[in-house]
Amino acid sequence: MDKNQEKSLKKIEYNRIVDMLVSRCGFEPGRELARALLPLATRLEAEQGLAETSEGCELLRLYPTFSLGPIRDLRQCLQHVSIGGILTVEELLNVADCSRAARLTRSFFMTVKGNMPILIGLARGLAILKTIETAVEKAIDNEGKIADEASERLYSIRKKIKVSSERVRDRLENIIKNPDTAKYLQEPIVTMRDGRFVVPVRQECRSQIPGVAHDVSASGASVFIEPLAVVELNNDIQRLYRDEEEEVAAILRALTNVVAGFLDELQSNMLILAKLDFILAKAKLAASMNAVAPKINEKDFIHLKKARHPLISAERVVPTDIKLEKSQAAMIITGPNTGGKTVTLKTVGLLTQMALAGLHIPAEYGSELPFYHQVFADIGDEQSIEQSLSTFSAHMVNIINILQAADDNTLVLLDELGAGTDPTEGAALAMAILDTLKRGGSKILATTHYSELKAFAFNNPGYLNASVEFDVATLSPTYRLMAGVPGKSNAFEIATRLGLSKRVIDEAATFLTDRDAQIADLLAGLEEARQEAAAEREQAEALRLSLQAKERLLEEEKQLAQVEASKIIAQATAKSKKIVEDTIEKSKKDYEEMRARFTDEKEAARAYETSRRKLKDWQKELEEVQPKRVYLGSAPKQVEVGERVFVPSLNNHGTVLEVVEGGASVQLGILKVMVKLEDMRLADPQQDEKNIAERKFDRGMRMEKAKAMKSEISIRHLEVTEALDVLDKYLDDAFVAGLQEVRVVHGKGQGIMRAAVTDYLKGHRLVSSFRLGEYQEGGNGVTIVTLDR
Repeated sequence: MDKNQEKSLKKIEYNRIVDMLVSRCGFEPGRELARALLPLATRLEAEQGLAETSEGCELLRLYPTFSLGPIRDLRQCLQHVSIGGILTVEELLNVADCSRAARLTRSFFMTVKGNMPILIGLARGLAILKTIETAVEKAIDNEGKIADEASERLYSIRKKIKVSSERVRDRLENIIKNPDTAKYLQEPIVTMRDGRFVVPVRQECRSQIPGVAHDVSASGASVFIEPLAVVELNNDIQRLYRDEEEEVAAILRALTNVVAGFLDELQSNMLILAKLDFILAKAKLAASMNAVAPKINEKDFIHLKKARHPLISAERVVPTDIKLEKSQAAMIITGPNTGGKTVTLKTVGLLTQMALAGLHIPAEYGSELPFYHQVFADIGDEQSIEQSLSTFSAHMVNIINILQAADDNTLVLLDELGAGTDPTEGAALAMAILDTLKRGGSKILATTHYSELKAFAFNNPGYLNASVEFDVATLSPTYRLMAGVPGKSNAFEIATRLGLSKRVIDEAATFLTDRDAQIADLLAGLEEARQEAAAEREQAEALRLSLQAKERLLEEEKQLAQVEASKIIAQATAKSKKIVEDTIEKSKKDYEEMRARFTDEKEAARAYETSRRKLKDWQKELEEVQPKRVYLGSAPKQVEVGERVFVPSLNNHGTVLEVVEGGASVQLGILKVMVKLEDMRLADPQQDEKNIAERKFDRGMRMEKAKAMKSEISIRHLEVTEALDVLDKYLDDAFVAGLQEVRVVHGKGQGIMRAAVTDYLKGHRLVSSFRLGEYQEGGNGVTIVTLDR
């Protein structure tokens, strides 16, 4: 990435988004991936990144408590192993933890529900290293020390140390309890100095206890002496300690060799866990912003719905719609200071770069952005004392660099274009810069105060005037972007509202040049024409809707009559079919009676078969006259991919995925079905929006519930009856919240509560399966319950 693009990323504060992403990663390799995240080089890579984030969001929606577990950065210790080093106990525990996390993660994704091919594909690549887990668990105890059972020799050495230590203590106890020697002791205790057993002797009596002095108390009153009677035993213990150290070193070497045998697999697991951690961080960031996946289009248009700047708090940010069609090369945004012009530029730039980096954006569903190879921004005060550059000069240096690098796949953001110099020359330069960029095929968003640029945009094709709305009555901006409407400075109106006398305002107006007045009149005329056109459009739209409603009413009445007629025929046909079926049943009984009367059984069978064939023919005729079901609405003559349709026979709305001759493939929820054109209706936008809103509301409620719900409940201090009532309500709430797996803590005790919970879960309507917890999950004191989704 060149310096211009790096500088532009800094201008739109992309680095703050990266910082937010880094803070949501679980361990250093994931954080390194987040820190290195930049807009991707190709459209395919950007779409892949967005798909990863979408899968992460879906995972956290279905399994809000999921985590990768206690993963550690093993790269340094693996490097140490690769050059022949020996791992410490702590490092071995970290390796075992990561191996366990990789195994549990792989196992989880092999049973996960939902469409997550990227995450499942990554999880499949995780190596199961049970050999490492088992070796470390056997050799290292829960306190992080080498266990006695790690080897037979270690067990034997530690047993000898224990026996020898007890012999030393016994001899020292005799000294303590012997009245002849106890009187010389400062305290009747046995303690340790330099790894040897000693007793505290009063300083003035040190000669009365023959032995080796190892230490003196801080006060100097006591001397810690190793009596001669235990010197040899202490020497034996010291030799045993050295043997223990050697054996521990041998065990660590053996465990390190086990790790070394799986070095490639561990390094691969590190990379995959880092990638999964990174994807989960992107999903958590999206959830915190209430963000969605934008569509990356190939038609070079920007359409951001209810876009929000991600660095402005949710309480203060004002959502805005930003739309720039393919035919519109540039949007010129005008309006008062602090009205939100610069925020609009930064919002477009930041959301574009986030999307191209594979991050979801804070906007509504349906937002689309093109893929840009370059995004350049000239925003803010570029004055430089060190380089002796004025604000105007600094901006010009940036713009010159942008003009040299921009092409037909570039988005350019220019704040206060042409400012900082003579207004006439500044406006002229701004128009030339805009035209140069436009001829090169770049997409441009620029802010300005110059009235000349408003007129320029109005008079030249490919330009779109826009403004940020300002409420003169309250002297405050609304931050709403209004496309097609050039902004006003509102200087005279604001001054009037603030109390400046009318005489001064009128005198100021006389100083406006004829050109200024013409531009002001032009803009006023444009605004008046816009309002008149809007009013006429509203009237025409109302008339059109009225005519459509009448036409629809007539069509519905016609179809209602057809539906009623088809119902009557269907009812009559159903009754006829019932009569035929009853007759067939009666004929069977008659056949039995005929067999009794006919002497020739074959003749009876022929008579029955003749009657049965006649009845079958009648039944077939009735089925042929059965009318086809009639539904309200008209079938479309054609549909397009992405269009919303309604399938009456399934009573469901869906989206067209693929158009085929005479029909289309339609996505109905999780189902994909082929539907004939005659069997579908174009979706009523209002009803469709209502359905979508209901689904969003339901999903929002589920997500809120999921956020509030904990994946664990403790019932160990309750009576059995009360505990089962609490558990029943908890499982209902967990199911509604969309949790996949929950943890029921019932304690170990005598197993009464565990048995009651097990019996209760066996027949529960929401439970798919359950099991006792593994060692690290709480063992027999916990039951892990998988809910039936």
